Amino acid sequence: MCKFKHLPKCTEEYKQQQIQQVLEADVIYAWECDLVPSLRWVQPTGGVLMIAIFALLFGDSWGWYLAFAMMALIMGSASYFLYQCTERQTGQLTQNGIMISTVEVVPEVCLLAVIFVGPLAFVGAGAGALMAFKMTGFNHSPKVEVFPFLNGLRYMIREEFEESMYEGGIGLVTLKNMDIMPDFLADENAPDPYHPLRNFHCILYYFDAIQQQEIRPYLDEIMEIESARDFLQARRDQNKSN
Repeated sequence: MCKFKHLPKCTEEYKQQQIQQVLEADVIYAWECDLVPSLRWVQPTGGVLMIAIFALLFGDSWGWYLAFAMMALIMGSASYFLYQCTERQTGQLTQNGIMISTVEVVPEVCLLAVIFVGPLAFVGAGAGALMAFKMTGFNHSPKVEVFPFLNGLRYMIREEFEESMYEGGIGLVTLKNMDIMPDFLADENAPDPYHPLRNFHCILYYFDAIQQQEIRPYLDEIMEIESARDFLQARRDQNKSN
């Protein structure tokens, strides 16, 4: 690993200073995308089928069948809309870093329950579903993350679009300062003195391929970027030649 003489110490004061610089900088590029889990219908469908089987085995009247149907509707909706809810991510690129705001897009479950199944939604299994909604902490308050850039060092980029876990080709983009990462390929026990600094300046955001093409020219003006795959391959080749 190269020796860097002028890297800052990753203290709490340093972190706050870097974050503040990002917050005060002008926005160069802004975007928005919805993170919709792929195949999120699988879990609620399986739950509804299990309730249907239970109803066929133990139901002995239309009243029981109606109760099981209401239970399936409530629990299936809770599983689909709550536990695998869509997240809306809004990002802003500045000269000093990236700001990401993420909010859960959750329908008004209580209102939907009243409309579709009436007051019984608030007793028995329905009450359990609504209580689960409260206990899981779903809310509309955005989660804000700030990722400052570490100027003067190369960033290695990794784009995960081919096997995305979200619909619409939305994939994770990672930017890391891998120059200050030890060569673990040569020595898996190598000391890692810059890990706190590298971790603080690691940048994560979600994009589709078109959005990434749009933001890339702005990133190239701010920092030097290299493919993480190419960087690791170069290290492998270097280790083989040594």
